[in-house]
Amino acid sequence: MTSIHIRQLSKAIDDKSTGAIIECNGKKQKVLFNRVKVGYGEKVFFTCLICGKNKERLYLEGNLFRCSDCCSVNPYKGIQNTTKGGYDYIAYKMQRFAIKCGIGRFDFPFDYSKHPKPKGKHKDKWEKNLAIMQALENMRSQSIFFDRIWNSKTIQKVEQGKNKCLSYPLLFLKNYFIDIK
Repeated sequence: MTSIHIRQLSKAIDDKSTGAIIECNGKKQKVLFNRVKVGYGEKVFFTCLICGKNKERLYLEGNLFRCSDCCSVNPYKGIQNTTKGGYDYIAYKMQRFAIKCGIGRFDFPFDYSKHPKPKGKHKDKWEKNLAIMQALENMRSQSIFFDRIWNSKTIQKVEQGKNKCLSYPLLFLKNYFIDIK
């Protein structure tokens, strides 16, 4: 499900704007902003066009951006009814991480060699993100083949790039099962 977060438009929002037109999937969509006074200044929120609530994230459903309350499809469906630390949970985390770091859509099993560095991306940062994705794929595979349930702190450390397994070469992460602790 396509979504947009208010942080994605932070550079485009000036002090007086109350809305913007966003091009998404080849269609132009209108979104409205609302400013709320907080203790340290102002915070900008999207305004849902259906219910009028202030939200940080809107989801594209049909031809309109809506909040999670107004969507007919649950945007959190990918994470519900899964074992925390299991292969579905890790797959969900991988998809979220890929969106966050700019890798985009990918097929399972994840293969770092199918994702060349885009122009304008820093090489070291790109390779670190690919190593994180490959380590998560390694964990997901072990979860599938050996019914292993991973500790949420271990998954979080890998996502943050702080796990020692990320020092292994990418080819090693891809081809061998590693005991990630």
